[in-house]
Amino acid sequence: MQLARSRPRRLAVLVVLAVALACEILVGGPGARADTTPSVTWAASAARPFSDPDWLPVRDPAVFTCVHSNCPGPYHGFWAMDVIGQLGDPIYAAGAGVFHIGAVDAACRPSGSEVGGTWVWIDHGGGIVSKYAHLDTITAAEGQLVTPSTRIGTMGHSGDVLPCTTNYLHFEVRTGGIGGTRVDPGPLYACEGTARRTYPAALGLTSWNHLPSSGRTTPQLGNGCLPTSTGTSGVPTAVTTSRADALARVAWQPPASGAGAVTGYVVSHQVWHPSINAWHTPAYRTVTAGQRSLDFGGLVNGARYRYRVLARTAIGNSAWSPYVEAVPAAPPIAPGTDRVLTAGRTYIRFGWWNGTPRGVPITSYTVAIRQRTASGWTAWRYTSVAADVRSHRWDELRSGTTYQMSVRANSSAGSSWWGTFRSLTTTA
Repeated sequence: MQLARSRPRRLAVLVVLAVALACEILVGGPGARADTTPSVTWAASAARPFSDPDWLPVRDPAVFTCVHSNCPGPYHGFWAMDVIGQLGDPIYAAGAGVFHIGAVDAACRPSGSEVGGTWVWIDHGGGIVSKYAHLDTITAAEGQLVTPSTRIGTMGHSGDVLPCTTNYLHFEVRTGGIGGTRVDPGPLYACEGTARRTYPAALGLTSWNHLPSSGRTTPQLGNGCLPTSTGTSGVPTAVTTSRADALARVAWQPPASGAGAVTGYVVSHQVWHPSINAWHTPAYRTVTAGQRSLDFGGLVNGARYRYRVLARTAIGNSAWSPYVEAVPAAPPIAPGTDRVLTAGRTYIRFGWWNGTPRGVPITSYTVAIRQRTASGWTAWRYTSVAADVRSHRWDELRSGTTYQMSVRANSSAGSSWWGTFRSLTTTA
């Protein structure tokens, strides 16, 4: 993602910073202080799997450098953080979530073709993810539930530009999934002993993008101030769907626990692709805490869609509700009624063309007939026939009498309008 013409300058800056960091550690600077604070274990939980990526991903002293528009070169031009450290420094999850491996690629690259090398990412629910690139090793498993107590890898230089002498972490926070928009990571917590500090304020900065070109070095950090569990809310309850023409409505109720802390809800929306036998990448929509339903319009009648809901709090997202599906549909289009129309002395045969389904199959047809009398028309008489039937015969009718007929198609989405009314007189 970086501009090739700027890479040599960036390498020089990173190398200088790396050397400075190494010297600081050797001469007994802040990085030389070992953290003897007891470590707190933040337990992973399937019931409370997510929290926002609010914690620094490093513990050993590291130099925080290029972020957005403060990079020598320039480089990023988007929100991402480069953190220089030592080969093998542990990398921790920035928040609770589900761990995923993006790629395993230890190779260096020719000049101007930098990629992420070995990289991983964590799903924090609701489309929020954190990404960790240029790792040396991966120490968590695909699909593992992780928290900021979990070491997910070690710092390296995989995917860097030759000669790959700078060990650093490329860290991102995204919304809309791993392919979504990079965003400002915002304030990040870290444990200095048992005290929780907030960065970049602890570095004397109001924004990560205000880092000077020389960077800022963090002290020895640890896990001494972590919480022991994730304090998000319970899962939204009573999640249901209903459908209409090209539309699905998702409805839910607040979670049974922690409802008072809910600041909003996130609804995940996916469509099934039968050609590849898989669900499409989810899209996410967020609504306020007071909202209890959400309409998704512009859908394809007859396609399968699935939805799930989570509750959002200041700490992060709840677990997802189970999936619920919807198949948008509309009542069928009325059948044509000009297929067959014949009469005898005591009968009429009436035929029609197929109705047109709109999203779900036609399940039956309803035929109707009424008789003309001296005082007007009688009430309609209705008969239901199977979906594969295309005509109906009424017997024991009166000779020399005029009758009117029509038909409508039925499906689980409702009934069509009546087809064009036809009239015929039995023979005398």
